[in-house]
Amino acid sequence: MTTHSSRLVNLRTLDQSQAMDTPPATTSPAVSHRSWKKPVLITLGIVVACCGITAAATGWWVKHNFYASPLRPVMLNAREDAVLDEKIHTLESPAEAPDTQRTLTVSEKEINAFLARQGIGEQVRVNLGQDNITANFLLPIADDAPLFAGTTLRLRIALGTLMDATGKLVIKVNDVSVGGVPLPNAWLGDIKGVDLVANQIGSDPALQRFAAGIKAFTVGDESLQIVLNE
Repeated sequence: MTTHSSRLVNLRTLDQSQAMDTPPATTSPAVSHRSWKKPVLITLGIVVACCGITAAATGWWVKHNFYASPLRPVMLNAREDAVLDEKIHTLESPAEAPDTQRTLTVSEKEINAFLARQGIGEQVRVNLGQDNITANFLLPIADDAPLFAGTTLRLRIALGTLMDATGKLVIKVNDVSVGGVPLPNAWLGDIKGVDLVANQIGSDPALQRFAAGIKAFTVGDESLQIVLNE
């Protein structure tokens, strides 16, 4: 009897030990059917945002370059106006200028203020860089024109300047573009590379006198320097 009871106790102890050693059964988490929706929605949101930004940028580019608003004319104060008047007088009458005033430095601001005096400050703006002049023009296009009819184009003309081996001033058209897009030379009457001074000097006596009176012509950042002949 005692032996039988001992065996029952041993069996129960063994069963309890095995039950403790057996790891609990794990339940695999159910795969959510919504897990794919979040990345898809994020991707769609990015695409829509990019399309919106592109459309806004394109609209701005078209309005800025094909329906351009007038430029703001550059104005000088009284002292600056007086200095500019002196420089203009020296350029118009170089023979009267003393030796100490035969080298003129004209700023980008003074050039644009002079254009404003001529009544074209809202249509033309000049920028000066190393050995180049950039002119921005607002060009109204007639309603019956074959291209860009009824628009106001923002043209950018890049000019290169130098004094040639004979000491003559050379100003060439390097590029003409709209909104950073270069226009084909054929559309421009093959004007790129043409020396504007040499091309026009024969028909313009004032330009002849101006070019003949220049000994040196240097364009730098935001200013140009003119040295007059004796």
